[in-house]
Amino acid sequence: MFRFKRGNLMKPTDLMEQNENRHARLCRAHSKRSGKLCERWAIKGQSVCATHGGKAPQALAKAQVVIERADMKIRGLAIPAVDAIERLLQAESEAVILAAAKDILDRGGLKAAHQIEVDTEITVIRPW
Repeated sequence: MFRFKRGNLMKPTDLMEQNENRHARLCRAHSKRSGKLCERWAIKGQSVCATHGGKAPQALAKAQVVIERADMKIRGLAIPAVDAIERLLQAESEAVILAAAKDILDRGGLKAAHQIEVDTEITVIRPW
């Protein structure tokens, strides 16, 4: 795929150099006038923004399928992940056992307090 860049023919390597440092969730569409990549965020489950076709009904349907497939994949990995953490509870290193126990408690909603309440009084004596 070659695009014109101000009268010069772009090489595929030029396109790769542009895309190396881009965030994966940015729109991948190019401007017709300048040939530059769009700077808007892509819609969830898609590679383009709403302006470049992300709001089309067929694109939204395909994105929903992609999101559901990713959700099923994550749910399928949950059981092996729990098994791996349970095996870590049997490790020889106390640090590993402690980290695994903390992880299990955090995921179970039993996190440590984030705030500490201190009840004190401060008396300021002004010399003037």
